[in-house]
Amino acid sequence: MTSTLKARLFKRSQVFTLLALIGLLGMLGTLATLIWIRILPEQYFYDGELIRSLLKAELNPATAFDTFINTAWVFAVLGFNADTDPEITAISSFILAFVPIAACVFAGMRRIQLGSSLLFSAWIAVGSIYLGQLSKEIIALWFVALILCVIGLKRPIAWLAFTIPLVYAIGFRPYWLLIAAFWFLFWWLSYRCWNFSLKAIFLYGSMFTTSAAYYSYRNEHITEIRNRVNELRIGSDVAQSIIVNYLPNSSILHDVVNWNISWFFILFPIPVLQFLEPLQILFFLLTVSTTIFVYLFVVNFRIELTMSTPSQRRRIRACVTFLMAFTLVQAIFEPDYGSVLKHMTNLLPMLGYMLFIGRWSIKNAS
Repeated sequence: MTSTLKARLFKRSQVFTLLALIGLLGMLGTLATLIWIRILPEQYFYDGELIRSLLKAELNPATAFDTFINTAWVFAVLGFNADTDPEITAISSFILAFVPIAACVFAGMRRIQLGSSLLFSAWIAVGSIYLGQLSKEIIALWFVALILCVIGLKRPIAWLAFTIPLVYAIGFRPYWLLIAAFWFLFWWLSYRCWNFSLKAIFLYGSMFTTSAAYYSYRNEHITEIRNRVNELRIGSDVAQSIIVNYLPNSSILHDVVNWNISWFFILFPIPVLQFLEPLQILFFLLTVSTTIFVYLFVVNFRIELTMSTPSQRRRIRACVTFLMAFTLVQAIFEPDYGSVLKHMTNLLPMLGYMLFIGRWSIKNAS
């Protein structure tokens, strides 16, 4: 048997294994979706039920611009209706969400490792809470997958990827405009041959500029946005894991410090451990494991750059920089850690791509 034939058989074996893994992940997510709708309290499904109820109304995004109406209109166009059995809706929603995730996992397939498979399985199982209902998250997944697809194309077409978050922002979540801006900033910084301190100074300068600009525009510090939301929820059953500002917002400096503290706790959500509830502990372990993975991934891929094509390198850079921008902006707006988890599911296509393209280990990072 020639070496070429052996290589082909090995490649086919890898593809078969990956397809089997994707199938198992799909079944895991579908099963988890059906379990969650039976055991979780209704607070986890407020947005999904709101969008479901809007399907009964006359939807016209052109005359009544509203992000929930726009979302309901998309699901109506896709054939969803308010009278469908909840379990059928849950399964259909998860399948719709899983397709772009699976496509990105397959596109990034280079290695299948036990650790990456277990971490991604955990994300699918927990993420199915929100992907098994009518939500903006499902639409966001398709936009994130599209970013990953377009950024890997030949230049200058690849640069159109930076316009995709703007389109999503206009129709569904305006704060994605800020995500797009910081994503471009992180992307630009990743090409600069500066030391870490200089890049940090540039980043914090951008944060100060953002905070000052918002204060000039609204006469309010930018991290006060979540406080206004949380003031309406104090004492309710949805206020258990609210994110607070640790310093009084008496200046732009305090505003940026609060922003950075929140960013740290989004990446390492230590405050949720005080509740000692299974889902909170799982969220902590999942988030910290993902943060550590991304660090090891970045360190190891510097070693493996010669094994990557230009298209892969752009996609990898897009994954890392978009994740950084996304979590940084989360640190401004997210009112609680439940919302953090919900919106982090938007990143599953990119996370899946990274998990199955790179080799990551503490040994290699040292």
